[in-house]
Amino acid sequence: MRKFLIFLVMVLAVSLNFCGAKAEAAFAERPVGFVVLDFHGSVDAAAYKDWRSAVKWAYHFPHYKLAEGEAVEITADEVQRKTKIDGKLMAYLAEKNELDVLVLAKVYAMREETLHRVGLRFDDEGPYMIVEASADLFVYKKDGNKFLQKKLRERQVTELGNYERPEETIKWAVANLVNKMEGREKI
Repeated sequence: MRKFLIFLVMVLAVSLNFCGAKAEAAFAERPVGFVVLDFHGSVDAAAYKDWRSAVKWAYHFPHYKLAEGEAVEITADEVQRKTKIDGKLMAYLAEKNELDVLVLAKVYAMREETLHRVGLRFDDEGPYMIVEASADLFVYKKDGNKFLQKKLRERQVTELGNYERPEETIKWAVANLVNKMEGREKI
């Protein structure tokens, strides 16, 4: 009996080896494009990675796959030549690049600057921070032909240890916009 069981296990192992088990997903991965256009020159890799993570929170595996490479580069090149971004242009770019969702961020300013005196009073010497975040954010979703945009313009003077970095401000604005597109709660 023992020899028979060993024989069955060997036959099963050999048959699995030759037949090759194929794993197929029961879901379609829909591509999502994320494009950042930096007109200020202050977007670094860490900020991009943070914003990309915010997009992935809403459009995550297994249903979505973040497209990278040529599709995103073509979209960035085409958007830089256009002055006005609207739903028709985003639909055209998504269709052309075979994307189900296209998220675009045009960054105009990300600035933090120390300010030592705000007013003329002598008891108000600071230091303070001038924090500026300026970006246009766009999201297009092919399913339902939905288009949302947000113009983020924040500039404030705050105390040194009590401010939100402009990268964080833009990240949460992106996260809230994609959540609004998906009908989720604001973060």
